[in-house]
Amino acid sequence: MHPTLALLASLGAFALIVALVTWLQRKSFLVRQLAFPLFLAAAAVAIEVYSLLVPPSAAVDQARSWILLFLGAATVLRLLGLYFFDVHLRARTGFQFPPLLPRVTMAVIYLIAAFVTLRITFPKLGLGGLIATSAVTSLVLGLALQPILSNFFAGLVISVERPFRINDWIKVGDFEGRVVSITWRTTHLRTRENDNLVIPNSKLADERVVNYYYPHPMHLERIKVGASYDAPPYRVRRALLESIAGVPGVLDKPSPEVFLPKFEDSSIGYELRIWLDDVANAPRIASEVRQRIWEVFRKERITMPYPIRTLEIAPRRRRADTGEARPDHPRPARLFVTDGVERGQSLDLNGEPVTVGRSRNCALVLSEPNASKEHLRISWEDGAWVMTDLGSSFGTRVNGRPATRAELSAFDRIGIGDAVIIFETDA
Repeated sequence: MHPTLALLASLGAFALIVALVTWLQRKSFLVRQLAFPLFLAAAAVAIEVYSLLVPPSAAVDQARSWILLFLGAATVLRLLGLYFFDVHLRARTGFQFPPLLPRVTMAVIYLIAAFVTLRITFPKLGLGGLIATSAVTSLVLGLALQPILSNFFAGLVISVERPFRINDWIKVGDFEGRVVSITWRTTHLRTRENDNLVIPNSKLADERVVNYYYPHPMHLERIKVGASYDAPPYRVRRALLESIAGVPGVLDKPSPEVFLPKFEDSSIGYELRIWLDDVANAPRIASEVRQRIWEVFRKERITMPYPIRTLEIAPRRRRADTGEARPDHPRPARLFVTDGVERGQSLDLNGEPVTVGRSRNCALVLSEPNASKEHLRISWEDGAWVMTDLGSSFGTRVNGRPATRAELSAFDRIGIGDAVIIFETDA
């Protein structure tokens, strides 16, 4: 047969086997792992077809011997590498290399095996000139392919240092997403919009990367909200903590916290700090928490004021107004339990004396063990609200100090054991 037709037949056999291996790679894990030896086998079949159609020459026989020797060595080395990386380390020690590192290691081993088998098959072949030529060629290719090589080596560094892993949620610059693939040139992220973001590895080496999954996927989320100056901070704090109860994805431990970072022009700024089990769900959870905050604020009559400025001009006081007369009618007031079993309960004071204690006959019933049956009485006397201890066993504290009788002012704290009651007044 004519050598040209034989060459075409051998190339056709090679292309057919390569196409078959490429198709089987999608179906079989073993074929995918042995792809390189199978491609070498395709080359060996192509040389064998050429030898059958054309009388073989010495060069063709040597090439066939080398490809068969290299095929055997590559198959054995790949099986050993497959056992070491995927069976021994993963099954026995639980350690798993990043995907890129085993590939680079096997590529270097294949290159060494190729030179060794060439030396065995062609003993008179001088490899010094080949190595020198390869070095010059590598230098030229290195200069021409500098961006690709920088991505390659950056990918090696990422594989060794492992700043992030597959399925980690990371932020790179202004973009964030879940790591779905790390190749020799790029890293692929799946964003919240379900888009595939491809980032060159060299850019990852230069950018600041935030890994939300290391050392733990638990994430702190800050939700800022403003409340009116008329709402006491302890009521706002209680409402904010109540708003996150039962929200899926919010962790109970560490416990949520409420901070008051600063006073705004038209509101008091609060910061609700909650812990999430997965940062990927942060927008959904934060949205649901804000909805709950609006509902609880409306229920507790806490307003979130608009950013406005109010100018108030105080009237000029007359000289005769040297003192302030006490009102004859009771000022609107209430009791609010901020600490204890009954925290969150409120009692309006309408002018009639009220008692506080463990007895069911009291207006405000407490489960506090240190509270007496009728612990104290609050009544309107001589133009002021007055607290009177009714001979309790463990006493009463007003603003942290023991007291048997005290005239109450706005936001005074009445302590009975571990329970704390705040006296509120609108005037």
